[in-house]
Amino acid sequence: MKAIKHSLVIILFGISFFSYSQDEIDLLILNKNYKEALTEIETQLNKNPSAQLYFKKGLIFNRLQKYQAALKSYSEALQIEPDNTEVLSEMAEGLSILGNNTDAVNFYKKALEIEPDNLPLSGKLGRVYINQKKYKEAYEVFSRIYTKDSTNIYWNKQLAYCSFRTGERKQAVYLYENVLEVNPRDYGTYGNLIHSYNWKKEGSKIMVLIGKGLHEFPNDAELILERAYYFFRSKRYGPAMISFAKYLKIENAPSYEVLMNYGISTYFAGFEEDALETFNKLFTINPNDPLVMYYKSLCFKKLKNFEESEKMMQWAIDASIPDYVSDMYHHLGQILGQQRKFAESIKALQKANKLNPGNYEILFEIATTYEEFNSNKTLALNYYRLYLKEANESDKNVNYAFDRIKKIKEDLFFEE
Repeated sequence: MKAIKHSLVIILFGISFFSYSQDEIDLLILNKNYKEALTEIETQLNKNPSAQLYFKKGLIFNRLQKYQAALKSYSEALQIEPDNTEVLSEMAEGLSILGNNTDAVNFYKKALEIEPDNLPLSGKLGRVYINQKKYKEAYEVFSRIYTKDSTNIYWNKQLAYCSFRTGERKQAVYLYENVLEVNPRDYGTYGNLIHSYNWKKEGSKIMVLIGKGLHEFPNDAELILERAYYFFRSKRYGPAMISFAKYLKIENAPSYEVLMNYGISTYFAGFEEDALETFNKLFTINPNDPLVMYYKSLCFKKLKNFEESEKMMQWAIDASIPDYVSDMYHHLGQILGQQRKFAESIKALQKANKLNPGNYEILFEIATTYEEFNSNKTLALNYYRLYLKEANESDKNVNYAFDRIKKIKEDLFFEE
């Protein structure tokens, strides 16, 4: 047992010669007596500072998740041995843990300049590139690793992921398939490979893969959902409905999107009443979703409730028009008015009001525009009245509207 522990210490720290105190420190670390180990390290550092002592101090802080203190120790080690790849690697890893990936890359690169054939170091560099979403750089790193060692499943998975992210889809498929062949219990790779397949051209492979996944992980919610989405995308709404329903029995808190697609699948599968029940739930969650209103309308139409269908379809149309479209017509009406194109201005302002009835100031603008170009002041009068019906007493144009109504009425009386 002592021989095994001694070998582990040598592997961990790569030290060819130990003084008694060094051996004692290593055993303290191995037995997780970190407080005593730090005390002994400080004693030795006061006598004779060395990179290895600072390195071990950093390792202890790292295991205690005191990463800032660990980085300080590694920095001190590098001041003594700036080309120590072991320290450079730990420094880089600590920086990456703290989110400083840019500096981590620099330390990994420096370590690889010293040991260019160190594949574990290269793999760590590739992972940092992935964290930075620099998939092209990561792809290049893992491709170089693959040319030297194509048997490492972990690195092959990283290359597959980077292949997919950089558009090398066929390579991603090949690598993911090989990974699953060696390790069929690799749950995450099932999802990655499903998304790597072209669902239009390789649908049969997707279904076979989902079947294999469910054999390894029976009744897995995510794999069942993948199957539902495949059926949904290929417009096989009956099987999609069944798969979504099975997923919903397992998943207690389904997403809004899943409920929506379940409702759509149920509707197209010919179960309008069940679909309407789902859309009613969605309407409660989000009463402003035009897609929910649209499908509710279609369900009512199939159920021959045309009054409700009409109402829902009109709501869907109104909700589908973005607010900025009303603003565009409003501005267009003002622009046309500035050019004294009053008839066109009125049409644009009326369109803006129809799209956004809540902006009642548009009614006031229509009234003033009618006054300016139309000899029949009744139209202006009516719009002033509509404006006052919607406006608050404190609104800036209320008094003006009252005055104009009074004046127009007087004019109309004298004209009679």
